Amino acid sequence: MADVLHVFTHLEKGFLFTTWSFLIKPGISSINYISGKRKQFQTPVSYFLIWTGLYIVLHDKIVNHFNYLLSGEVITQLDKSGEANRLLQKHFTLFIIPAVFACALSIYYVLARPKYNFTELLVLSLYGGGTYFMMLFLSDIVLGIICKVNVLNAPVFLWQTALSFLYNFWFSFDIFKRARLRLFWLRLICAAILVAITGWIILFYLPIAWLYLTKQ
Repeated sequence: MADVLHVFTHLEKGFLFTTWSFLIKPGISSINYISGKRKQFQTPVSYFLIWTGLYIVLHDKIVNHFNYLLSGEVITQLDKSGEANRLLQKHFTLFIIPAVFACALSIYYVLARPKYNFTELLVLSLYGGGTYFMMLFLSDIVLGIICKVNVLNAPVFLWQTALSFLYNFWFSFDIFKRARLRLFWLRLICAAILVAITGWIILFYLPIAWLYLTKQ
C-alpha cells in the first residue's frame, strides 16, 4: 500500500520520459544524469519504487484473480507449502534491495571502475531495475491477463531471468561502448550473466534460506 501511495504522491512529469529513455537509450540517459543534466528525469529512488510497486500490485492481483498456484516444478524447487514464495511477496522490498546492490557491484567490478564510482553505479542500477520491473509489469499483462498463462510457473521465471540478461546486456553495452575497455565483449557478457544469475539467486533462493534459518 505504501508503494501504491508513493505512485500518486511522487509521480513527476518526467516519469514517462525517464521510462522511455532508460528503455531505448540507457547509455546517453545515464551519461546525462551523471553529468548533472537531471531535471528531465524522475528521481532514481522514486522511479524504482513506482515501477516496483506497480508490478507487485499487478502481479498480486493477477495471481489472486485467476487463482494461479505454484506449478509442480516450482514447488519442488521452493518447498511444498509455498512458504518461500509467500515470504517473497510479503517482504519483496527486503529482498529486492540486496538484488539492486548485487547488480551494481557486478557492473562496477566487471565494467565500470575506475570510470564510474560505486555510488554512480548504484543510482544507475535503480534506473535499470525500475525499467526492468516495467518490463515485468507489461509481461504480466500479456502473459497473465491476455494469454491467461500461470505467471507462477518455471517457464515464466526463466523468461524473466532471460529478460534480465537481455536488458542488462543492452543497458551495459549502451553505457560502456564509448569507454574503449579491454576485452569489452567478454566483460559485457560476464556482467550481464552475473546480474541475471545474482538476481535469480537472491529472489528465488534467499527466501528459502530465510525460512530455513528462522526455523532452526
